[in-house]
Amino acid sequence: ALRLLAWNESEVIDADWYLHRIAQSIQLRLPKSKLKPKQATRLVYSESDRLPGLIVDAFGTYLVVQILSAGMERVRDMIFDHLTQLLKPDGILELSDAEVRKLEGLESRVVWQTGADPGETVIVENGVTFTLNLTEGQKTGFYLDQTRNRATVASYTKGKDVLDAFCYSGGFGLHALKAGAKSVRFLDNSQSALEILKNNLSLNGVSPDEVSIDQGDVFQALRKYRDAARSFDVIILDPPKFAPTHASLNHASRAYKDINLWAMKLLRPDGILATFSCSGALDQESFLRIIQYAAMDAGRDVQILERLSQAPDHPVRLAFPESDYLKGFILRIR
Repeated sequence: ALRLLAWNESEVIDADWYLHRIAQSIQLRLPKSKLKPKQATRLVYSESDRLPGLIVDAFGTYLVVQILSAGMERVRDMIFDHLTQLLKPDGILELSDAEVRKLEGLESRVVWQTGADPGETVIVENGVTFTLNLTEGQKTGFYLDQTRNRATVASYTKGKDVLDAFCYSGGFGLHALKAGAKSVRFLDNSQSALEILKNNLSLNGVSPDEVSIDQGDVFQALRKYRDAARSFDVIILDPPKFAPTHASLNHASRAYKDINLWAMKLLRPDGILATFSCSGALDQESFLRIIQYAAMDAGRDVQILERLSQAPDHPVRLAFPESDYLKGFILRIR
């Protein structure tokens, strides 16, 4: 694949060039270029920061780095040296295990380049505390792209019965509890994710007995809830990437329609549905059309209250529309 580093042919792509561009990306998020304990931020976002194939996330005083292209693979040692020089982290975890590496003939690699695995890392987001295991988490340990959206969705949950589907470690549901939700039911297929959720509940002073936690396939669980005449005031759907490529769009569209249809059937009148897609191959208007079809089949009238996107530390570059991958809607279901 062709990766464009610079438009100006006279630019010299050397060690100083990489140092300057990485420093520039970091300063946009951390003006003092200083890592802060318990703060999580994306510091480098690939093509959006004109560093294609490089992702750097900060979790407290540790960095998690993904190298996704053959070009970045060739300068990986230089990248780690620059990050150490600029930020002086306690450790750098290289988490280069994404499927896209195989397309460029690269092997998977998960290794601590500097420092050692701290075990659990604690971060605080919008006043909610989370524990992370950097080497075992999905993506780079935590879904940083949803930081603002978790707070936005929580603003609709006070006094409400909430279902957090595809909850992973409980990001949306924990924010709902902090916002005063009447009840929260967490649903995910991963037992390990739900164990992290239980730790997060404890960190925030919530006993697992105060909430409901269900492990199982979300598609099947939504139908079982319907069969049991269970209903909710607020449902959050934050599924994994159903359409990693354009070739998988048809299958993904059916999956998105299915979960949104059943969520609408479970919502009480004037209930709130917060629904998301992180599939870059599915654009916002196509996602909205899927929701419209789901609403028709569910026999529900729908209002769009808010359109949501990824957090500001995941900027969208106009010259690279694929960087605009996360789309979400907050809907009122009549």
